[in-house]
Amino acid sequence: MSEFGLGVDTIRTADGIALLVDGEVEGDGGVVARGIEAIDHAGEGDLTFIGDARHAKHWATSSASIAMATRGIDLGDWSTNGRAVIRVANADQAMILVLEFVEAATADLLERPTAGINAGACVDPTATIEEDAVIGPFAVIGARCRIGSGTIVESGVRIYSDAIIGDNVHLHSGVIIRERCVVGDRSILHAGVVIGSDGFGYRPDPGGVGLRKIPHIGHVKIGADVEIGANSCIDRGKFGATIIGQGSKIDNLCQIGHNVKIGKYVVISGLTGIAGSTTVGDGTLIGGGVGLSDHIRIGVGCQIAGRSGVMNDIPDGEAWAGMPAKDARDAMKEWAVIRRLPEWSKRLRGLLEPR
Repeated sequence: MSEFGLGVDTIRTADGIALLVDGEVEGDGGVVARGIEAIDHAGEGDLTFIGDARHAKHWATSSASIAMATRGIDLGDWSTNGRAVIRVANADQAMILVLEFVEAATADLLERPTAGINAGACVDPTATIEEDAVIGPFAVIGARCRIGSGTIVESGVRIYSDAIIGDNVHLHSGVIIRERCVVGDRSILHAGVVIGSDGFGYRPDPGGVGLRKIPHIGHVKIGADVEIGANSCIDRGKFGATIIGQGSKIDNLCQIGHNVKIGKYVVISGLTGIAGSTTVGDGTLIGGGVGLSDHIRIGVGCQIAGRSGVMNDIPDGEAWAGMPAKDARDAMKEWAVIRRLPEWSKRLRGLLEPR
């Protein structure tokens, strides 16, 4: 059970929650929620969410006290004794409202970091830091850096020279921002993120022995409202910038190569790697474990299924899947044929064997 925490008594009842999400109550409007949990793990006192028929079939036998369900979904026969359903236009969107409310109410009770520079931090005297920014212990801020208003730099963050960090940014512990990189307003970088590391570029040494490293003298430019998951790495450009567009979300353990250009509101799931100089269009959704080759163009509004290996350009709006990736409809036809190969092989052997 994920508990509500203190300070949210006004929405603990089904009636109160319904007011928050503009919903209608079926059953006992006075039943109280003590926590939030998925329907297959929920117990007595929990609020859960039902957005599709797959989850709806569990409601009758669930121990949850309150369900927030999308209007029109059939929940079957269920007892209203000490239980309630809140009907909403979209359960997934309503869930966000509830979680935002609980997060805000709980945050008000937590100790807020004190604005200013911790005595244990190391800040170059040429750096510019707004008065209401927070610089945590053992953070290191390099020469000529600029740290915006309301920004939180947690302990152990390292910001190299000439980097620019916008307003209300949150850099979690262990983040590294290399020289000249830019992080836009309200962006969140989780623990261990590295921005602006050298690109992966080598050529055979002219002397015939070993490899010669290609210098990468560019930087990384991250737009506003970007979120980057733990231990993801974004390489600096060879020359010019690697760009992450406004509002894009990158999951944990992703690798973005040098001079990649990610558009606005792109979603990239974990363990994805994007090779150098590839462009990803606005609004594209990339599943987990995807690999994108270098110097290709992914169009606007594309969808790439998890574990795909993309080696060619994808036109705007198309869905691709597979290894190597192709139009998802073609990939699914191929998979359907492959699943029947054992049956066909057995029949073929029967035809070829001497009688």
